[in-house]
Amino acid sequence: MIFGIDASGPGLAVGVVDDAPCRRVLADWYWLRPRTAGTHLTVWLETLSQQFGRPEALAVGIGPGSFTGVRIAVTAAKVLAWAWGIPVQGVSSLSAWAYGAPVGEKVLVTSERRGAAFYGGYYLRETDGPKPLMPDFPVDGALPAPFPVTGSVAVIGALADDPAWLERVGAHAYGLTEVPLLGSAVARIADFAAPIDAVRLTPAYLKAPGTRGSGSRDESNGQ
Repeated sequence: MIFGIDASGPGLAVGVVDDAPCRRVLADWYWLRPRTAGTHLTVWLETLSQQFGRPEALAVGIGPGSFTGVRIAVTAAKVLAWAWGIPVQGVSSLSAWAYGAPVGEKVLVTSERRGAAFYGGYYLRETDGPKPLMPDFPVDGALPAPFPVTGSVAVIGALADDPAWLERVGAHAYGLTEVPLLGSAVARIADFAAPIDAVRLTPAYLKAPGTRGSGSRDESNGQ
């Protein structure tokens, strides 16, 4: 059994999957109030361990995303992995979002938008999970190559309901506005073939969206 944790996006997600090859989902909890998400994490993990037993492994979304949320989730995973004596593995939080795209589809995941700045990840949703087509990246006004793309691409997250940005992604881009269940997605895609030592688990920090030089942030879009 594997517990998955993510707090990189608009809230807190905790999921439980079994250790069978398909990693069947046993539980998925989501809290969409990001400022209070951290207060629920310990209680949720304790409740789930009482109901399902202590997990055999932990998976955690390491970002990029909310600086505070990612730090809370990674710290909790490190502490629990050490206390329980179980392996832990970090995965890209954006790849967990991409898990919600249709199989066979290319997907652009966007998060932590501040005006024209956000984090992005470009993936191909294969049968066994998302495959990165390029490293996760920060955007500050302009999408990197290969955008705009000519083929179909799903857009998840902050840009999913923005027609102007969808047009910039590609002529056949479309939005998927449903928030994915990130807890179970993190647990499903984590590769425990080579789990890392809990001490070495660190967040994936990229240049923050909207950062313009040292100590400066883009305050557009009310953030």
